[in-house]
Amino acid sequence: MSNFLQPKIRKNYKNEIRHIGFELEFSNIEIETILEILEKDFNLKVKKVNNYLYKLESQYGDFILELDFELLTKQKIEKNAKELSEKIGINIKKEDIDIVEKFIGDISKDIVPYEISTPPLPLDEITIIDEIIQELALHEAKGTKHKLYYAFGLHINVEVISLDVKSLLSYMRAYVILQDYINKDAKIDLARKITPFIDNFEKDYIKHILDENYNPSINEFLNDYLKFNPTRNRSLDLLPILAFIDEKAVRAILPDTKIKPRPAFHYRLSNSMIGSKDWEVSQEWNRWILIEDLANNSSALELLSKEYLSHLDNIINLTKWEEKVQSWLKNH
Repeated sequence: MSNFLQPKIRKNYKNEIRHIGFELEFSNIEIETILEILEKDFNLKVKKVNNYLYKLESQYGDFILELDFELLTKQKIEKNAKELSEKIGINIKKEDIDIVEKFIGDISKDIVPYEISTPPLPLDEITIIDEIIQELALHEAKGTKHKLYYAFGLHINVEVISLDVKSLLSYMRAYVILQDYINKDAKIDLARKITPFIDNFEKDYIKHILDENYNPSINEFLNDYLKFNPTRNRSLDLLPILAFIDEKAVRAILPDTKIKPRPAFHYRLSNSMIGSKDWEVSQEWNRWILIEDLANNSSALELLSKEYLSHLDNIINLTKWEEKVQSWLKNH
């Protein structure tokens, strides 16, 4: 398939081809069916961790399949049972633990999604995610729109072109300028909007980073991000990159937050529309390309930064910002 647009800059911060990872949430399908599809149709080698967590070996690294439920995936049932056994002096058998685990898994499957996480895939190989989705959809896998409470998402982990602060700042500026437009264009589901997981950046941070006099060092950029956004619950999560650059500084502020340090933007906004007619991951990826293009167009970025700041300061705005962005995109 050739529906995935290519970024203008294809090399990463090490001057190698960029890699992209995907995390897809879905439900309405049995785990045995998912495993069969991944093993037989995509030649992945299955390694069971527990009943609801599997690693699948590939030439790119391990795919991960899990029921996205911490009690199961972190194997806390077994750990807690062992601790309880020691306290009360009664041996809890493994088969009893298996029964409890299966019960929790069964009652969770309608509200807790399965998640497939890919390893970082070379840009030239990312079409595999659409191929996997097509097979899952043929077996009735469903995403965000299937039920009102399915707040399922698609996350895209986009390897950076540079760890230089000017590049990171350009991407952040491009994203905050485009976030309202992308929200509207992607028709982000209400069930996902009302969760805290994909909050947009707030006005105070946007105005701070769009100021033409803002020229931070990497330490200032990191500290400012953590000051305004002490959470991973942003539609574009920068914590993985910042932790990759200086994990100690990030952990000092967020010691208990789940963060996987990596040189990639964690783009969390998109719906998981698996099972919806004609939906492909490439549609969501191509919205990201808008951010890529603006971030690497310094004159357009400077112009839109000034226009957006003016828009934010204007008490009476007759035109919505996303409409202005749409007009600008049509003419460029």
